[in-house]
Amino acid sequence: MSLFGTLDRSTSSPVVSKIGSRSLLAFLCLALASPIATIQPQRRSFHQRTSKRPVKPVLASPPHMDNIFIQALVRAGSCHQHAQYTSAWKGATPFSTAHHKSRRKGNIQDRTRGFRTEKAGRNTAEGSAEISQEEFKSLVDYYYTASAPLEPAPEIKLDEIWQVEKSHEPWPPGEEHDRYVIQRLCSLLEDEESPHEEIFSYYQQLPYPRVSYLTLPTIRLLLHHLAIVERRDEVSMQRYLSILDNMKAANISITKSEWSTAITFAGRCLNRVTQAEVKSALYIWREMEQEAGVEGTYVTFNILFDIAVRAGKFQLAEMFMKEMEARNLRFSRYFRTSLMLYHGRRQDGDGVRRAYRELVEAGEIVDTAVMNAVIASLIRAGEPAAAEHVFARMKALHAAKTGTLPPRPWRAARKLGKRLDSAARRLSASTLPAPAVAAERARLQRGSPIAPNAQTFSLLVRHHAVVAGDLDRVTELLAELRGAGLTHDGTVFLALLAGFEGFGGVRYSSWTRARLEDVWADFLAALDARLQGVYLSRAIVAAALRAFAKCAGPVRTLLAWEEMRRRWEPGAEELEGAVRVLRRLVPESYFRGGEGDDGAT
Repeated sequence: MSLFGTLDRSTSSPVVSKIGSRSLLAFLCLALASPIATIQPQRRSFHQRTSKRPVKPVLASPPHMDNIFIQALVRAGSCHQHAQYTSAWKGATPFSTAHHKSRRKGNIQDRTRGFRTEKAGRNTAEGSAEISQEEFKSLVDYYYTASAPLEPAPEIKLDEIWQVEKSHEPWPPGEEHDRYVIQRLCSLLEDEESPHEEIFSYYQQLPYPRVSYLTLPTIRLLLHHLAIVERRDEVSMQRYLSILDNMKAANISITKSEWSTAITFAGRCLNRVTQAEVKSALYIWREMEQEAGVEGTYVTFNILFDIAVRAGKFQLAEMFMKEMEARNLRFSRYFRTSLMLYHGRRQDGDGVRRAYRELVEAGEIVDTAVMNAVIASLIRAGEPAAAEHVFARMKALHAAKTGTLPPRPWRAARKLGKRLDSAARRLSASTLPAPAVAAERARLQRGSPIAPNAQTFSLLVRHHAVVAGDLDRVTELLAELRGAGLTHDGTVFLALLAGFEGFGGVRYSSWTRARLEDVWADFLAALDARLQGVYLSRAIVAAALRAFAKCAGPVRTLLAWEEMRRRWEPGAEELEGAVRVLRRLVPESYFRGGEGDDGAT
């Protein structure tokens, strides 16, 4: 049945479910007395080619850039003691300039619905006073202790848009089929929601080097379209980087934003960022600045800093921060949220709060995405109580002041973030009187959503399921999520299975086999119904196998494997990894048809 099917245990009304007849919450909510509101691709290389274009002068001299790159590589390979992860992935992938080793992303997400509020709350918001900076600062003031603030970022000038230096005349198509392909490709690019698979399929039908048959505007639109994805993975990375390879072969200039997007794909195409991804990003950055002569912008360094933080390479992240200061680059909204994650991963809760306060003082607009970064960072810093405190403050402030709902689809959320960053940048550079700027900033802040969304709930569910093992709190959060009119994030299934692996299989545990079976039935039903954001990956397959081995024994583990295998079409490497996990969990005798104790708990 649906993960959040409705079940009212105090009445005889029927259960409402889109998938089945039993609810996960019915088994999770034993402590609640009141009625429950329910709730493989081919490997590719990013070749290092010598640029045939004239090299633009950059801010840093070549020897200086050589030193920076060498230091970056050294720091990318150090600080192993800081690289702590909660991902199910095991082992680092060795880096090679010839290929980027294939691994599959384990994170899954879903689109969300609006956060429903009472009518009285909306009326209050409409007539409320402006929200002051101090009120937003107080969102995270939970046993805050004063510490020395970071040095303020220097004043900067907005980066100029880099123009393409040379013209490009497209080659005439040689056959009628090629003309049809180009026309069809241009037609698909007019719709921002055209499937990337279809677009890239038409692109590949053009003769090599393909981009030579397209006009510059079409090439830019093609890259822009393929850069906008809900979840980055290896497939989307290889599509994008293969086009850049074709552009280099055709001697067509690559813009700053396109280089920066390539770095993003190389470093963030997988759920877990390892040393391999860091080095991939560094090599593209080196090619960008040293070979192509294209100077990185604040966006480029925001991306590099974020990749280093997620890989646990803190010295490397600090190097990028210093380089931003040396180049007089602005600290954007994106960078400041990454700075909170940096302090969180360093177990520095006060640093998280300080970075948040500086974000507010810098005039950035606070919204749900920023607050989610605060919650994730506080949890990482080992302060889950502070994260819960922020969660409660978000709900209270939303009900009392704003009443604005978070955007539902991921495209809308992405556009909101870019719009808020642009607005804050525009206001910072404004020549209007200070009172007019403050009034405009207050207006933007009033219109920005602060309510928890599905990602907010997912962050807390993952902590209480995987780290704390608090099934009662997980139950409360899932019930509240459904009551708020939100749909669950697909990572909830992965978190719950990890919870059964970590806390099941012992006497008197709340993580029992019966509850695991209900979660599993829910997951399979969601798979069969093809719900958005719910799919099989190596991470969730491994988590399921470990959960059943811990709670239900080898026979049931093999049955679960068969249930997944009928629905899963993995690549060879993914299948090999999953079989290795299965072999470690199930004795060899069971593969030969032997019988044994089922080990039910």
